[in-house]
Amino acid sequence: MYETLVGEHIVLRKAKEKDALSMLKHVWGDEEVYRWMLYQPTLTEPDAEERCRRSIQFQKDHLAWFVALKDTDEAIGLCAIRENTPGHYEESGICIGTVFQGKGYGKEIVSLLLELVFIRLGAEDVRYGYFQDNIKSKMVAEYFGFVYDHTEEMVRPWDGSPKKIDSCLLTRDRYLAR
Repeated sequence: MYETLVGEHIVLRKAKEKDALSMLKHVWGDEEVYRWMLYQPTLTEPDAEERCRRSIQFQKDHLAWFVALKDTDEAIGLCAIRENTPGHYEESGICIGTVFQGKGYGKEIVSLLLELVFIRLGAEDVRYGYFQDNIKSKMVAEYFGFVYDHTEEMVRPWDGSPKKIDSCLLTRDRYLAR
């Protein structure tokens, strides 16, 4: 099930046990990353090892990957998509370690995911959501032509923080017209 998606600078691949410390350093334990995510941070090596094992299991049956640098295979982020109803997908998490941001990797991730869902899986549309105050994520959505359609309010489960999530949609026709 789409084990690997290869981009110019990154590879979306299934998690490996060796990724635990890199993910702890760059993603799970980085406050500048987890402040934008729904998941609870992971702050210790044993917790990272366990989380990595859970990721390996989860990724076996889901469209979910770690993001690795193509030239070194170092894990620097994660991403996932899911099909809510036939032909209708949504991203269900995209993040990159802080030191790797601003290098075009976010756009490369989204590009690979859009190619997968629209070209290989024949999606009708894809939904993309981001916290309202996450300007970088909003810019990625705009770059790909996602169209804002509503805002959802929620309380983040692990810290009780109120969040507003802007939800955008990209249709197959709009994607193919680009």
